[in-house]
Amino acid sequence: MDEMLIKAHVVGGGERRGKSQQLPEESWRQSYADGEVVEPPYSLTALAELYEINSTHKACVDAKTTNIVGLGYRFVAVGDHPREAARRRLERVFGSCNPSMTFTEVMRMVWTDVETVGNGYVEVTRDGAGEVDGFYHVPATTVRVRTDGRGFVQIRDGRKRMFRNLGGEAAADAETGEVPNEILHFRKYTPQSSYYGVPDVLPAVSAVAGDRAAAEYNVSFFEHNAVPRMAVIVEGGQMSKELLRQIRRFMESEIKGQAHKTLVLEVPGDEKLRLERLTSSEQDDAGFLDFRKANRDEILMVHRVPPGKITIVENANLANSKDQDKTFREQVVRPEQRRVEFQLNRMIREQMGIADWEFRFREMDLSEELQQAEIARIYAEIGVWSADEIRAKQGLQPLAAEAAEDA
Repeated sequence: MDEMLIKAHVVGGGERRGKSQQLPEESWRQSYADGEVVEPPYSLTALAELYEINSTHKACVDAKTTNIVGLGYRFVAVGDHPREAARRRLERVFGSCNPSMTFTEVMRMVWTDVETVGNGYVEVTRDGAGEVDGFYHVPATTVRVRTDGRGFVQIRDGRKRMFRNLGGEAAADAETGEVPNEILHFRKYTPQSSYYGVPDVLPAVSAVAGDRAAAEYNVSFFEHNAVPRMAVIVEGGQMSKELLRQIRRFMESEIKGQAHKTLVLEVPGDEKLRLERLTSSEQDDAGFLDFRKANRDEILMVHRVPPGKITIVENANLANSKDQDKTFREQVVRPEQRRVEFQLNRMIREQMGIADWEFRFREMDLSEELQQAEIARIYAEIGVWSADEIRAKQGLQPLAAEAAEDA
């Protein structure tokens, strides 16, 4: 019996792999070479792009940003005799930190940068008398840390701007003749760099990339009219080169995209043409969904955000949701809030000369407020806390000071 030979032609998929057309960081290359600034451990632009291409990552970043810096703030009295004039000054500076946005909006933008690229920058401005009078967001992808540790450099649209550290020497810039503004730098710690931070999502970059590829694959499926991958089988004859060329041209021009290409086979025997499905769509769908869910869970894990915070309600109930929320607040939100508050309060003390009031982010929900109120009532009844101590915890001035002001 003569041996039968089967010829196979793959239509599509054999083209030369495309190359990225993105421009390199030419604007920073010379600064790196001159040793003026330190190169970040990872591309800041690439890290920033992850925020816009993965829905789970974006939802986690937004949830953390809202809970850490986006719920407002208050000023809490320190000591027995806080100055009301100092509180009013703080309210004025933070309440009108710049003409276009509130301080909460500024911090939301800054913390979005921290969660996406690992670094966030607040520009601090001063009035003619040298007093702090404003705060502005500086896009993290446009800033690099100076090698000498004396400040920062921003390059944007081909222009360069120098900034100094908060409280740094107020020396005029040699080129502009102006005293550079100051920057307050927030970063996610990494042992790889003492200059920059890296975002929490970094260990899950492969999951982000895998989810992106799976999503594009799925889109390609529907671009091919939702028809599973098929084989066109010709039996009983040899397919001419012209016929193969026409089929290939049809497949590549009419069925667009790189995935779900069609295989054309030639089989000796009676001349027939038939279509054969190569895979089971049901099995593909199950594996596809499992793969995307695994990627989603990995991204959630590195962010340490409970599923309920990004509206995932699988296997959720009231009890475990409350436990997850409590863990999220105590292990993720509050530590970050305290870290930011420490830097802001140091600025308030050292740069504004105010030591009797401190900045605090708001983070508790109504149920916790009620619990705290009940605890305060019990402590007041047994003489552990005074009314003024309870008021101070809420950022209110003592009763006597309030009465004097009303009078």
